[in-house]
Amino acid sequence: MSELVLVERHDTHVVMTLNRPDKRNAVNIELADEIIRTLGTLEDVPVIVVTGAGPAFCAGVDLKERVRTWSTSLGAHRGQYWVEVNDVIRKHPAVFIAAVNGFALGGGLTLVNNCELAIASEAASFGMPELSFGVFPGLAGPTTMARIKPKHSAEMIFTAKRIDPATAHRWGIVNEVVPAEKLMARANELAAGIGKWNNITLGFAKRAYRELTEKGWSDGIDYANQITSLIVAQRTLADTPKSTA
Repeated sequence: MSELVLVERHDTHVVMTLNRPDKRNAVNIELADEIIRTLGTLEDVPVIVVTGAGPAFCAGVDLKERVRTWSTSLGAHRGQYWVEVNDVIRKHPAVFIAAVNGFALGGGLTLVNNCELAIASEAASFGMPELSFGVFPGLAGPTTMARIKPKHSAEMIFTAKRIDPATAHRWGIVNEVVPAEKLMARANELAAGIGKWNNITLGFAKRAYRELTEKGWSDGIDYANQITSLIVAQRTLADTPKSTA
C-alpha cells in the first residue's frame, strides 16, 4: 500500500502531497488521520506547501465512504474528520501554501481556503458541487463566504458550477495563477522566501493573522499589540545565552 501523505523536505519548508491519485485525492478517514499525524511531526517547520498527486488537488470528502457509513455512529464520526483536519491546519504554527494542481472541489476548496496563501495551476478549477448531491457545502460554503464577495459565493453555491483559475484569482480565492509546469517551482520559491523569517515571529504572525480576521478594528489593534509584546518576549528569551555553570 502506498503512503497516503508524501513529505518532501527543503531547507526552509516542506512540501506535503496528498497521495490518493486514483481517488482524485478524496479524503477518507485514513487519509485524514495520516494528514493529522504528519502535521504533528512538522510543528517546527515554518512553511508547508500542500498539493495533490496526479491530476487533482483534492476532490473533497470521499463520498463513497460517507454514503456507506451515513446512518451509523461511525458515519457520524467520519463526518467530523475533515473539520478536525482543517482545525489542525488553522492552529498549526506553519504558514500553509496551497499549490492547486487540479480541481479543488467541496472539501478541496475548504483546504485551499484554510491555507494562508494559494497558487493555482492553469489546469486548476474550483467548485462547490454539494447542492447537486442534495446537501449544503457545510465547510466550503462558510470558508468561501468569508473570503469573497457574497454574490460570487452565492453563484458558486447555488449553481454548483466550477470556476476557472483566472476567475478564482479575480475573486480572491488564490493569490496567483501560473502555467502547470511552473506551479511547484513557484510554490517552492514563495515558501523559501517566507521560510527565511524568524520562526518565533512567523508563528506568532500566523496566530495574529488568524485571530485578526475574526476581530473588529479596536479589538484587532489591541490583539496585534499583545502579539507584538509576546514576540519580543519570546525572541528575547530565545536569544539570551544559557548559563554554562
